[in-house]
Amino acid sequence: MVRRTLPVVAVLVALGCDSGGDDGSWNNGQPDAQAGVDAALEASTDASVEASPEAGADDATTAEDGDSPGADASSDAPAEAAPPGPCTSPGGRSCGGNGMGGDPAVLYICTNGEWVVDHPCGGACEAMPAGVPDRCPSDLTVPQSLIDAVDAKPYVEVDCQPGSYAGWPYEAKECTYTSGGITTSVTVADPDPARVGAWIVDASTFIPTLWALKWSSPADYEAGVKVIGTAMMMQSSRIFPLHGGIIENMGSGYVNYQFDKGVTVSCSSGCYCRINSLHRTEWCSYQEHLGVKSYDACIAEVGASGFTEGWGQRCLQNHIDAWTATKNEHFRAKVWKANQTVKGTCPTYDSCTPAQVVQAVNQAFN
Repeated sequence: MVRRTLPVVAVLVALGCDSGGDDGSWNNGQPDAQAGVDAALEASTDASVEASPEAGADDATTAEDGDSPGADASSDAPAEAAPPGPCTSPGGRSCGGNGMGGDPAVLYICTNGEWVVDHPCGGACEAMPAGVPDRCPSDLTVPQSLIDAVDAKPYVEVDCQPGSYAGWPYEAKECTYTSGGITTSVTVADPDPARVGAWIVDASTFIPTLWALKWSSPADYEAGVKVIGTAMMMQSSRIFPLHGGIIENMGSGYVNYQFDKGVTVSCSSGCYCRINSLHRTEWCSYQEHLGVKSYDACIAEVGASGFTEGWGQRCLQNHIDAWTATKNEHFRAKVWKANQTVKGTCPTYDSCTPAQVVQAVNQAFN
């Protein structure tokens, strides 16, 4: 079977999104498109828009600690204004001009103590947060196998009608379903599988040793991102409950849990945000890492325990922001947190085999 890939850069153009970094707030640290996959993601965006009313570096994963060596495209690279200079992290990747010399439209790789051309970006290279490898937007291809892994129909989508929810600017679904002998209703905003695939690939760069496998061992890279997708499916079945009941059996029988804004209303300490079950402490640790705000200031905003309006609104707003985008900050936060475990096992690019990297990712998410 031919493996299909979804080029996120093409989606960015189709959606009218900026393919670069986050307005310069970060500090440094293709396969051909398949029309069917592109159409699926673009169609979901079009439908949403129509319905809408409107840093410091980590120890082993600095911005130099980026992708594994790719093809040397130096003969195709534009002329450089200044030589990129020396480097100290073998295998790391960085955009030209991002704290170094070189062409800002070229991605460089650290080889034998010198920055050399990895490949031109065909546009602006994207500088990423500290501890995350820089990248070309054209590198963000979504394996069809990943989309397939998150493509199971959400079990709540049985008897659904178009719906709405206060504060949600896109069309939702109002669904009635039965599970475990219980019947309930819920209003959901379940993202398209291709959209979720794009979020996962974008976030996968936050595990540099996994991202490196995209070039050195593509099959293992696919296995790694599928681990992330499978974990998400086990946590939420790709369901984002805006309001209503989610029936689950946590081991002691079926219970109809009431949700609001993607969070369980009756939660005590966990209060995980759908669809990737992000804990508020994970979110606040990530915010502190980025230098956005301190951990304590973040917790003060979202609340330390129980369902709070602050945490519910944060969960909902993230889903709104990501709905038509190819990145999801909650996915980035979850993967960044997982990398704290992965780099404990695989701190550098040459410290683990590809299979061991995938195993470390699996352990982090399970």
